[in-house]
Amino acid sequence: MHKLLPVTLLSLLQLVCLPDISLAQPAPTCISPYGADFSTLPLDPQQTKSQQAKEMAEIAIAFLKVGQPRRATQVNEQIRSRFKLQSKDLSTLVMIQHLMAGDQAAATAHLSKLDLTGYGDIDAIFLAAHTLPANDQVDWMLNVVDRLPINNGKLLWWIVLAEIYSNRPGTRKIAEKMRSMLTEDDQLFEWVNLAVVYRQTGNFEAARSLLESLADQARSDSRNLSSRIKIAQEFARIGQPERARTELNQLTTIIVPGNLSINPDLTHHLSLAYAAIGNLTAVSDLIQKLPDKADPDTFSFHSKDLTRSKIAWQFAEQGNIQQSQQFLLSINDSKLQGETAQTIIQHLLQKEKWADAAAIASLAEPKLQALIAYKAAQANQLALSDRILSTMRGENGDIVRLLQTTQALNQVGNQTKARALLKEALALATQQKIQPLLPKIAVQFAEAGDFKQANQLLDEQFRIFKQMPRQSKSPSFEPLILDSPIPLEESSLGRFFEYTRLSASALQAEKSAQQQPIKAFRVQPSLAGLAAIHLGSFATFYSRARNFAKADQLIQLIPDQYCNFKASVLQFVVSEAIAANQLEVAQTLLEKYSRSTNQDFVRANSIAIANLYLDQKQSTKAIPLLEKALNLLTWPQKTPLR
Repeated sequence: MHKLLPVTLLSLLQLVCLPDISLAQPAPTCISPYGADFSTLPLDPQQTKSQQAKEMAEIAIAFLKVGQPRRATQVNEQIRSRFKLQSKDLSTLVMIQHLMAGDQAAATAHLSKLDLTGYGDIDAIFLAAHTLPANDQVDWMLNVVDRLPINNGKLLWWIVLAEIYSNRPGTRKIAEKMRSMLTEDDQLFEWVNLAVVYRQTGNFEAARSLLESLADQARSDSRNLSSRIKIAQEFARIGQPERARTELNQLTTIIVPGNLSINPDLTHHLSLAYAAIGNLTAVSDLIQKLPDKADPDTFSFHSKDLTRSKIAWQFAEQGNIQQSQQFLLSINDSKLQGETAQTIIQHLLQKEKWADAAAIASLAEPKLQALIAYKAAQANQLALSDRILSTMRGENGDIVRLLQTTQALNQVGNQTKARALLKEALALATQQKIQPLLPKIAVQFAEAGDFKQANQLLDEQFRIFKQMPRQSKSPSFEPLILDSPIPLEESSLGRFFEYTRLSASALQAEKSAQQQPIKAFRVQPSLAGLAAIHLGSFATFYSRARNFAKADQLIQLIPDQYCNFKASVLQFVVSEAIAANQLEVAQTLLEKYSRSTNQDFVRANSIAIANLYLDQKQSTKAIPLLEKALNLLTWPQKTPLR
């Protein structure tokens, strides 16, 4: 969802008037309205080429969707030629494209052509496989992993897949494949991993039988200390705490206490094993032997907080939320604490354990708290939902906390509750005469789906803004941050081109011209510059309220001398139109300003609009946009934005 613009910036609406602006004024140079002159950041040629290759690959996918496989092949040939892709990489790319185009049969037929050599390409395929039905994903990935030439690489991926797809019918096939590959020559820890996979498939009896055999084998070799600890932990996790306790008691006669202080990894795993059987005294003693921070340089990857995090997660898996909460609270690193709480809450939400999730909600970010409240309300646990929201919003007069709560509700899709609380926020802001908050409230009304109220509030604020008297001095301010309304998500193509390094020869011509020093000179902004900033601010506000005509009018009022800023506002508004699925509006704006706008932006958004047209089965509108974007990629514009 959207981030709101800073209140400190909005407060300027009370201080600055709108001077007379004429579009006929000359604009010899492109300057910043913020009163600072920044040189452009040096571009990474590899990153630039990867982005261009990704866009061309997206165009090929779109041609597959409209039933033009020959055109898609031509685009892929351009990718291969221009970026010097190896044949094996092109084969992987084509299979990913078929998956993303929804042609599972074509992707399956391409499996035999794969020549996998590492983990990056499988990682990209794994992300693409998310487009498949959930029940097909395990089988698909197993077929892909089978193409790996290295057996231990297969084992690692099988373990990962078993954890991701735990307790699904297809997961049993992972255990079968692991069992068929392992031999007596394999290390004990690999067999222990098979027991872990058996547990993840829900086959506790197979896990127990294997663990008993492995425990007998491990006693004959003192080098298997870490595997024996893992065996004890697994006995506890399949409901055999007494057997786990027996194994750990035997280990105490072998482990030298002094070694634990110099072996953090061993101490970490022993802590998890004792936590699994509920021996918290032993856990507390062991954690004290761990370092405060991990030190990868000495191959010590565990610390007090990391171990507490793992134990909190383990207790949550066991359903012991009280102990999980205690270990969460003991984590000193606030970032790690929040990340752990988020993982546990998401697990509990999948299990539909709303009350358990609510118990640790205060440790999570507001968006996740709002999600718990929303899910609880949908499950008709209204008292629980109201209790969470009451904690989130704080005191009745705390309008800042109230707006944080409404924003989080909008982010999780609970617009009905958000609208109700926003009416309360509007009344408070009006009563307390906090005028700078009104545009912020207007934007939130738009996000809650009440566009009429949003536009009414913005019209009133803009009218007040225009009537304000001029000020002789410019107040201090924070720059406007134009965040994209479309969240960036991890993509298969992005991952593929991240791992697939493009040929240096294809980049050589562009390297020297883009290395420039970064400089910034701060000066006092002018009234005209501040007015341009506010015009841009209101344009973004109106675009969020889906009043794109008004946003366009305000963009036209921004003087051309602020062309980079003007283009950034336009990019924001176009992205909003795309997010609102108003494709004709987005396309008109894009074409209207195409001569002065960043060509990278034109390409990317032309592709985005085309794909949305394809979703609407309007291929005749999509194809010209695809060809336009491809033409810009094939013959990129040399003239930079002023």
